[in-house]
Amino acid sequence: MMTSNRGSSRGFTMVELILVIIIAGVLAGVAVPRMLGRTGFDTRGFADQLAATVRFAQKLAVAQHTDVYVRLTASDAMLCYVDATCATLAPGPGGEKPYTVSVPSGVAISPATTLHFDAGGRPVNLAARLDIQVNGSGTHHVFVEQETGYVH
Repeated sequence: MMTSNRGSSRGFTMVELILVIIIAGVLAGVAVPRMLGRTGFDTRGFADQLAATVRFAQKLAVAQHTDVYVRLTASDAMLCYVDATCATLAPGPGGEKPYTVSVPSGVAISPATTLHFDAGGRPVNLAARLDIQVNGSGTHHVFVEQETGYVH
């Protein structure tokens, strides 16, 4: 005679295994597209990096008591001395020359302009608050205030 002792059997039932597979599939279906679409992360990260670069240019102008320019194009931001043509390049925080911050793919800067800080760290020839737009997956703004040069 064969006796069945179900109380001591261990393992998962087929229903439990199927539910776990379904839950894992739903989570993967939601998470994977977000991980593959990096443009949103790149846009926000570059906006933060650009704001830090503009702040550094302002601090460099004050520390070296000279004019510093930030040349913005659709594909990069570069620090330089002397004039807006960037004939004389300014060093970056680690001393690297030229200090250029390249825009990641799928992201662009507008407007293409040159921002000028005087030796006191004040922006020169800004008619109003400068709104630098970082466009990619959405738009992030880097503002430079007209009077003080405050970057946010």
